Amino acid sequence: MTANAPTVPGFTGDVIDPGHRLYDKVRLVFNGLIDKRPRVVLQCRSADDIVAAVRYAVDTGAEIAVRGGGHSVAGHSATDGGVVIDLSLMREVHVDAEARVAYVGPGTTWGDVDRATSAHGLACPGGVVSTTGVGGFSLGGGIGWLSRAYGMTCDNLIGADLVLASGEVLTVSETENADVLWGLRGGGGNFGVVAQFVLRLHPVDSVVAGVQSYPDTDAEAALRHFRARMDDAPDHLASILDFSTDSKSGRPLVNILGCSTRTDQVGVDDVAALFDVRDASTEPVMSLQHKLEYPAWQQAIDQTAPFGWLNYWKSVFVTELTDEAIRRIALLGRSRPSAQTRLHLIRLGGYASRVPPEATAVATREHPYIIHLMTTWTDPADTARCTAWAGQAFEILQPLGPAGAYLNFVGDEGQDRIRATFGDAGYQRLAALKARLDPDNRFTLNHNIKPAAAV
Repeated sequence: MTANAPTVPGFTGDVIDPGHRLYDKVRLVFNGLIDKRPRVVLQCRSADDIVAAVRYAVDTGAEIAVRGGGHSVAGHSATDGGVVIDLSLMREVHVDAEARVAYVGPGTTWGDVDRATSAHGLACPGGVVSTTGVGGFSLGGGIGWLSRAYGMTCDNLIGADLVLASGEVLTVSETENADVLWGLRGGGGNFGVVAQFVLRLHPVDSVVAGVQSYPDTDAEAALRHFRARMDDAPDHLASILDFSTDSKSGRPLVNILGCSTRTDQVGVDDVAALFDVRDASTEPVMSLQHKLEYPAWQQAIDQTAPFGWLNYWKSVFVTELTDEAIRRIALLGRSRPSAQTRLHLIRLGGYASRVPPEATAVATREHPYIIHLMTTWTDPADTARCTAWAGQAFEILQPLGPAGAYLNFVGDEGQDRIRATFGDAGYQRLAALKARLDPDNRFTLNHNIKPAAAV
């Protein structure tokens, strides 16, 4: 703490203001495109610290940013001139193996959770990059390798401790404040600061997984094969078709990544069949398939999303992977504006598509695919060109699906898209919950739901 740092009553964590030696480190977030300078960063060490930080921010009228893992591509975990409530020191994970439940601190990453749960042969569906924070990812829905087998992360969120703007702490579960749990399951950070997540676990210790890569000239063949293998795939099989650039040779590739929660011969055969693109005109550039521990697979593409690269993301659901959709996806996959940019086509469905719509705030579960345009670059001089490509690509892909979005994959795109994402009934229910829990809309740095009185 510096001599000019503010006094925060009841706060026992670290107070980091612009004069602090760590200020320029702790204010940075995953997306290098975001460069904001908060008035103060309050690094919490306990739930009581979160309460004190919230009360201080509300009392001073400051804009509030909540940082867990800092991975919000929209920059919601940063603020210019406001207060960052930084949870990144609260990374404890306690596992009740008998009950198959994990009690998770709000600053944990999926790598933290995987290390703790895998010791008991258990796992929770998490992100495909292990450095992603649990908090924002879970509250935004949560699509990952285990979602087809065990649901989205929010489907496995069974409890939370929620700090409201008033400083009150709500205990939330499936039997206590169940309507609030519904809102936390996909409604984002609109309602307060989660001080603890309670996650359901599943018996997963190892997976059969790998990747098969081809030159991107075989993109159409790979996409048609991907469609044929995944349209009726069993729940245990998850897959992503990915366009990338080989970091050593500079060669543009189309890759099929696959993962099965079955490690018997059925899982081995299903992953092998997914990788066997018989109509490809060339031999695979790379072919890997192994049985490995689940946490190892969760880290397999971490190197594609380091902190500090510049990111501008877009996303669309795909209603049907038609031949025209394949043509458009292949065209864009081959025209990526930088070597770091990736285009993911993710197969949804499985168990996650059968969760009753009323169980969570996630309204859109019926679409079979989602496209994630991860427009990424390292040279600021390329910003205008790369963001322009993302906008044009989105316009080309938009006709393939509905107006709504998976909000974890997009920046700030306005109220119309947020409303379309939740649907009229879902948005109204969320707005009523917001009016009850955060009537003054103090938590605005999120995909914001306006309190009902202000709608």
